This record gives sequence, C-alpha cells and structure tokens, in this order.
Amino acid sequence: MKTIILSSLLFAVAGAMADQEGLSHQHGFHSECPLPKTSQEIVQCVITHHPKAQKAALGVHQSKALMDKAGQIPNPEVDVEAVFGKGSTSSTDIGLLQPIEWGGKRSSRLKLADSEFLRSDAELKEVQAELILETVQNLYRLTQLEKEKSITSQSIQTFERLVRQQQGRPGLGPEHRVSLSVYKMALAEARMKRSELLDEEKSLEHFFHVATGHSVEELLPALPGSRKKWPEVSDVKTGTETSPLMQKSIAERSYFLAEVSSASAEAWPSLKLGPMAKLEKGPADSENLYGFRLMMDLPVFNLNGGGKSYSQAGYAKAEKAMVLVESEESHERVEQVRIYRAAVAALNEAPTLEEIDKEFANNQKLAGQGLVSSSLVIEFHRQGIELIRSRNSREMKANQALWQIYKYDGRIFQESL
Repeated sequence: MKTIILSSLLFAVAGAMADQEGLSHQHGFHSECPLPKTSQEIVQCVITHHPKAQKAALGVHQSKALMDKAGQIPNPEVDVEAVFGKGSTSSTDIGLLQPIEWGGKRSSRLKLADSEFLRSDAELKEVQAELILETVQNLYRLTQLEKEKSITSQSIQTFERLVRQQQGRPGLGPEHRVSLSVYKMALAEARMKRSELLDEEKSLEHFFHVATGHSVEELLPALPGSRKKWPEVSDVKTGTETSPLMQKSIAERSYFLAEVSSASAEAWPSLKLGPMAKLEKGPADSENLYGFRLMMDLPVFNLNGGGKSYSQAGYAKAEKAMVLVESEESHERVEQVRIYRAAVAALNEAPTLEEIDKEFANNQKLAGQGLVSSSLVIEFHRQGIELIRSRNSREMKANQALWQIYKYDGRIFQESL
C-alpha cells in the first residue's frame, strides 16, 4: 500500500514538473486525429474532432434514427373479454384491432422526421462554419506569434548585451548611468512582451489541444505562411449557395411546415378496425357469432385547432426569421467587404515583413558597433516590434473579414488555406 501511495505521489510530482516545463501534452486521454501535415488538414481535423462538432454530429445521428421510428407501422391489438354464469353458461368476445392511420398521419410524421434531420444537419454545418472561422484565425495568429517571439527575443538579446557592456565599464558617468537604467527598463519591457506572447500561445495551444489532440509544437510544420497576395472580393454575393445560417433558417421553415401538416393530420380521429368473434355457451346449446369491430374517437370537442394555430404561428415565425437573416447577412457582408478592403489597403502601404526584417538587421548591426545612441537603439526596437504587431493586427482583420465573406456567400466549406 505504501508503495502504491509513493508511486502516485511521484507521478503527480513528475506531472507538475512537466507542466512547468511546457511538456504537459499527453496522448491517449482525448480524441485525437492523425497528425495533420497541412493547415487545411488541421481545419478538417477541428471540424470533426472538436467537442462542439462531435455533439452536433451526435444530434444528426439521433435524427437519422427518428426516420426509422416515424416509419413504423402500429402493431395490432388483441381484445379478449370472457364472462361466466351459473352452471356451464359463458360468453367470450375475441377481437383483433388494427390501428388505421388515415388523413395523412404517417406521411406527415415521416415529413416531420425528415425535416428534423435536415434541421440537425444544418445546425452541424453552422457549428462547423464557426469552427472554421475560429481555426483559421488561430492558425494565422500562431504563425504571427512565431515572428513576434523571434523579434522580441532579438530585442532581449540586444538589451542584455548592452546592459553587460555598460556594467563592464570601469567608471560610469552620469550619461552612462542613465543609459544603463534605460537599457534595464527596456529589457524588462521586452521580457514582459515576450511573456504576453507566450501566454497567448498557451491559450491557442489549449484550443488546438482540445480540438485536434495535438500540441502547438506538433502543428508548427503545418502552419500557413503569411499571405503574399490578397484576393479580390465582389460588392455583391456571387453564386447560388446559401450561408450556413440561412440553411438553418430554411430547415427551420421546413420543420414548421411539416408541423402544420402533422397538426392537420392529428385532427383526424384515431381509427381501429378488425374482425371479432363472440362465443356463447348455454346449458342446452352453443352459438358462435362473427363480425367486425370499429373503434374511433369522436371529434366533438375539438379538431386540434390549438395544435394547428401553434404550428402555423411557428411557420410564420420561421418565415419572418428567414427574411431577417437574409437582410442581416446582406448588410453585414457589405460591412465586411468595407473592412476587408480598408485592411488590405493598409497592408499594401505598409512595409513587408521581409523589409522590416532587413531594416531591423541593419539597425541591430549598427547598435552592436556602438554607433547608435541608447535612445535610438530602444526606439528602433520598440518601433520595429510595434510595426510588426500593427501589421499583424491588420492582417488578422483582413483575414477575418475575408472568411466572413466566404461564410455569407456559402463558400466557407469550399475555400482552403
């Protein structure tokens, strides 16, 4: 028993140490797809393995089973009644009743089940579309983080070297003491920025760990590169495809239309019909009688008016919701096109990452030779980092708007990274 407890404690300590060292990723305790080799494979992995997608897929699977349930034919019923009198007197009634579905009950039930399947499938598509948007943004952000971490690390190395140089001087004058203090503060600021970047990376790693079962380190080779050219977008929607949300609205309308049909069918009374036999036995003779039995509800108090009104109100609501969704997406698409074009225009005017890298390397070289004042060294490092972050922010804005347009145009499942 002591050995088991000691082993458990050692295992817990080892796990805690692994977490501190960033090695907490473990396989085998979660759903995991094969290791993706491209960014598009990562997207496909997310929309099938993410818990939200799996829950929605289970709903589709359940709605498929509803089709089988709706198609079932009611079982016949056996009715037996026997009474006994004095002596050998007895009377036995035996009946076989088959429920008859008339008035379109079975067909309306099948339509309702089919529309429920379409609605569940549309909900799955909507969930997958949102996951694609989130995954694409996170993938590009991971690519950007690698660059931001690299340039921040370069700044830290530069400031550390300058601090050592200043501290190595035999005697520091007032100007050198101020420079040393400024370098130390710049170094602390750069370290804080690197810490923020690492926190953001950890947050993204958590998303991909949950969604794919893989760590960021495993996914790094499959990350997309920075866009060199941005595609043109039209002012109006092209094609006949509908957005996932519109597909869901259409499915909702079909569902309530099937409910209207089902409510009308429910107004027809339940009917049971079948053969029967009456066996009578008396003291002197016996007699067997044969015929049929009919059982039916009498529509005296209602014709399912409440059910019809409710389903018709649901259908009217679904019709109005479709109009609202179409209007909202049309306006939102115009706004996303504006945001996209403005962001792309800003990116085209800004220097490229390669140009920033080249300028940064030249300034690094001059700073290392001691040819630049402390204030300029700190300023160009700060400006370089801020320029890259601002450029990355515009890039994320453009990318988000572009994929939103893809979603409104019904192309989000056809587009690839």
